[in-house]
Amino acid sequence: MLPNVYVMAAAVLAGAAGSAYVVTVVDRPRVVVVSHVVRVVDSETVEVREGDRVTQIKLVNVDAPAADECLHEESRKRLRELLPEGTAVTVVREGQFAALSTQDGRLVNAALIADGLAVPTVNGTRFLDQAKVANHAAAQRKSGLHSPEVPCTLAGQVKAITEAAAVVEAQPLKATKTELTVAADTAKTAIALVDQLAKPGGLTWDAVAPVEQTVLLAKVTKAVPTLYRKEAELRNVVKGLR
Repeated sequence: MLPNVYVMAAAVLAGAAGSAYVVTVVDRPRVVVVSHVVRVVDSETVEVREGDRVTQIKLVNVDAPAADECLHEESRKRLRELLPEGTAVTVVREGQFAALSTQDGRLVNAALIADGLAVPTVNGTRFLDQAKVANHAAAQRKSGLHSPEVPCTLAGQVKAITEAAAVVEAQPLKATKTELTVAADTAKTAIALVDQLAKPGGLTWDAVAPVEQTVLLAKVTKAVPTLYRKEAELRNVVKGLR
């Protein structure tokens, strides 16, 4: 018997000068390793126990927020919820990385992405399609890194800028000094956010499809003149007040 394959069928063609064989080859099933979670190190890294050995595993196709990035703590907390200490997991390795599945069949890598707390990265191919499907679902639901309700996301920053522009545009110039100052400061804060967006990059940008990035930046471009104009107007009026 040939190692690593199963010979499923062989047929001899009648009347032929020699024998011809039709052989179907089936790959040997991958080795399934069942481990137990020791601890979640960060949003991409888990320690598991295989027998007497503790191994550190990096999740394949998962790019999660680093310590200084948007939703880092939320991402790490969610992975801990998905993988409590002692959880039995099936480990499928792909190069230096691995996919972890719980006993109910949930692919943890995709689950974290589906919650909007990580994005797909191409460091493996076997589970990449599942990671992309999960990311699309998160984007459709506007979850986590895709949410305009989270201030540190790209969508959240754009929302803050456009709402600030609407607020200062509606601010009457005949108002108290305090009201005018607050409106001017609102414009200044929004302008600072615009300056940050002038340097694209990082996970908050990676979470947004290029087409959507273009839509969001168009909104910012429209809001910028209003912010600069109204801040200047408001500051001038404040200066004229006693």
